[in-house]
Amino acid sequence: MHKFLFCGLLIAVSVLPAQAEIQPEQARAEVLANHQGKQWFWVWGNRAPAQIDGRAFLFNSDGRQLGQLNTGFWPNSLLPSEKRNELFSVETYFTRGLRGDRTDVVTVYDPNTLTAKREIRIPPKRMNSLSNTGLAVMSDDDRFLLVLNYTPAQSVSIVDLDTSQFVTEVDTPGCAALYPAGTRDFYSICGNGGFLHLRLDDSGKPVLRERIAPVFDVAHDHLTTSASRSGNTWYFVSIKSNAYAIEMTPSGLRLAGKWPLVSDRERDSNWRISGVQHTAIHKSDGQFYVLMHQGAPETSEEPGTEAWVFDVRTHQRTARIELKELSLGIGVTQGDKPLLYSVDFFVPMPYLAMLWVFLTQGQDGIMKVLQNCITIYDVGSGKLLHRIEGLPTGYLNMVLPW
Repeated sequence: MHKFLFCGLLIAVSVLPAQAEIQPEQARAEVLANHQGKQWFWVWGNRAPAQIDGRAFLFNSDGRQLGQLNTGFWPNSLLPSEKRNELFSVETYFTRGLRGDRTDVVTVYDPNTLTAKREIRIPPKRMNSLSNTGLAVMSDDDRFLLVLNYTPAQSVSIVDLDTSQFVTEVDTPGCAALYPAGTRDFYSICGNGGFLHLRLDDSGKPVLRERIAPVFDVAHDHLTTSASRSGNTWYFVSIKSNAYAIEMTPSGLRLAGKWPLVSDRERDSNWRISGVQHTAIHKSDGQFYVLMHQGAPETSEEPGTEAWVFDVRTHQRTARIELKELSLGIGVTQGDKPLLYSVDFFVPMPYLAMLWVFLTQGQDGIMKVLQNCITIYDVGSGKLLHRIEGLPTGYLNMVLPW
């Protein structure tokens, strides 16, 4: 028997290729297909408690992950430019991980291979916050990129994307979150209920910086920064669940409309806005999406349970989409058959087990086992199409249809 085994080993060895013929696999970058019309989307967040390991994840509409970007400490912005065929990410790095010398950069990525092409250094003071809306924006012609700073003094760093150079820093005291309003015009929301109008010349230097009178009451019904744009109009929601349509153009800013998101009965039942990235808009249909839930006034940033849809022309609610999980942020695709993307929290255990954890350990026990998932809905029917689990540990709350 041993003889036969030995002969078999000799035969097996004899058919193996010679050592010199074995070639190691070489690292390479895959090339993505053209994403136009494919309803792909990006997801990112501060990744707490792993803020040092920032990432943005790319998925297709079937829920399959296509790639990712490694984006440094606590990423807050991902800006695609179809005109330039590039992706821009505002990133922070430290020489000793979470300490040491700090470097802030705008990293330029190839959207076909997701590899970094170049970096543009900016002052190491960019703002980080739970809500990412308006912390970095591009001019409408994709020429300039503006980054909000907070030290806690507030300012804006201006980057020329044609030359890949930092241009200048502009003080914006008392104002935060940026909203493009034309080729060289931007508005920043301010703490008194007004806005700061900023205009750049062709070199990126400010030629106009003027204050706009308050358009909302900060004491009784302040706006959140998570606004959605259609044409010249930005749609905001307020802490008391009202919608504000604010038209922003190079010639000025005006309140174009305001309406309640809830009826008197719904308000009495404590329906209110929720989540972090809590608005989205389908531009051609004029349908405005808002995350909602039932809870006390102090719960306005807690996850949402429904997405309510409003017609921006009639101000009437046209749909309510019941969400299967607790949603932190939403995004909607454009086109004839839009999809709703939701970044969610869920507890990976049966209901009775979850109840036992809550009764024995309270909310802190539930927080320890929370995980992120992504759910995809058909807007027309409200039907759940796909659910994506198995995401890396870390807080995600932003979604960007691409």
